Amino acid sequence: MIACGAALDHAQVAGAALGWEMQVSVFPGPLDRSHLASLSFRGRHAPLEADELLGAAIETRCTDRLPFTAPFQWIGLEVVLRTLCRNFGTHLRVLDRSQHRDLNRISDTAAALRRADPRYQDELHGWAGDTWRPYAGIPASARATAQAAEKVATGRMFPVGAADAATHLSIEDRAAIVVLSSDNDTVESLLECGRALSQLLLECTVEGLATCTLTHVTEAPSVRAMVSDLLGLDYPQVLVRIGQATAPSPPRTPRLPLESVFDLDPESPGPGYGRSSAAAT
Repeated sequence: MIACGAALDHAQVAGAALGWEMQVSVFPGPLDRSHLASLSFRGRHAPLEADELLGAAIETRCTDRLPFTAPFQWIGLEVVLRTLCRNFGTHLRVLDRSQHRDLNRISDTAAALRRADPRYQDELHGWAGDTWRPYAGIPASARATAQAAEKVATGRMFPVGAADAATHLSIEDRAAIVVLSSDNDTVESLLECGRALSQLLLECTVEGLATCTLTHVTEAPSVRAMVSDLLGLDYPQVLVRIGQATAPSPPRTPRLPLESVFDLDPESPGPGYGRSSAAAT
């Protein structure tokens, strides 16, 4: 559901970058909970520079699993990110450095539990191992080498890849870590958290910072409870590492063909013909 919220916000950002004024209706049909949102086109105008920058960030943003140096101009950016998340009813908390070691231990616990889960291991290696599919998954170029992965104690354990930090830089990870949390675990809150996550990732990209989402510590209820106890949050949803990249961006991971994820109703007029809408399910 969080991923659906991120996709919804990406669609709205992309429309704004093209000059479309778009209105989002979340769960527009109360009797159809599979209909998550509708996007309505309300008119067109010259896009703002900020909208164009965010739209371009959709194309350039990627998940960077390497160690980061500390983010620059962090105090001001933290305020911006907190405000963006608040717009979607989502709370942003920055972890203290003193909490990173405890989070590392929680990450280790999550990894230990997953090592004993054959279904998880099959899915992981199918998505990010030698059998990854041409149009989906994480190729070796986007997965850290063993040496680089060891420097990111909070990261999910992936099959060893080929991405490495620049050799002339210290690769001690100095990323800021933030957690997005909600007031509850309703589908509405999860969808809004995803929209907030999209805004955070794109804003960081515009500011020249690298990001890496961390969900392995919120997937299993027992591990998520440890995160909740550490941070004093009832409903932590997703964590994000933020910092300056230590290597060039890896090649873009493959994307599914548009027709595999997008259906166009032939009876619905396009956005160039008055008011129209696209539904997300």
